[in-house]
Amino acid sequence: MGDFVDFVAAYGKEVGLPDLRLNEDNLCSLNFDSKINVDIVFRPEQDQCIFASKIGTIPLENKDMVFEELLKANAFGIATAGAILGIDPDNDSIVLSYVFITQSFVYELFKTVLNNFVNLVEEWMQKLEDLEKVNNLTTDNDIPFAAPANFIHA
Repeated sequence: MGDFVDFVAAYGKEVGLPDLRLNEDNLCSLNFDSKINVDIVFRPEQDQCIFASKIGTIPLENKDMVFEELLKANAFGIATAGAILGIDPDNDSIVLSYVFITQSFVYELFKTVLNNFVNLVEEWMQKLEDLEKVNNLTTDNDIPFAAPANFIHA
């Protein structure tokens, strides 16, 4: 357990957060660029860590379409680089999480996995935003007019 706790503290010092520590519940949160929050949960009994981040809000309309796309992306972990897309019904959020065993980790690997997760969160926030744009186009009455090929614009 000591190693992983030390990794979090060392990372904090490296990025200018000298007081960064896991709390008594083995949790802490980091904010990147004022838009990405990553919760770090350490489960020492399982020698396991979870990174989790909210990437969006469950849409009010066309949930089935959004959920279908998220499930497709989740399949086999290919489009998510092994992370897991899910929902948190308590706050209507779409979340991305990544679970890993910390037993054989070294500090450099911890930093790499955290950095890769942050990049993945940013990528999925954009993908979800793009999906919501498509979702809005299919539900709005203001669908852009597609003029026939022989239509003359003046």
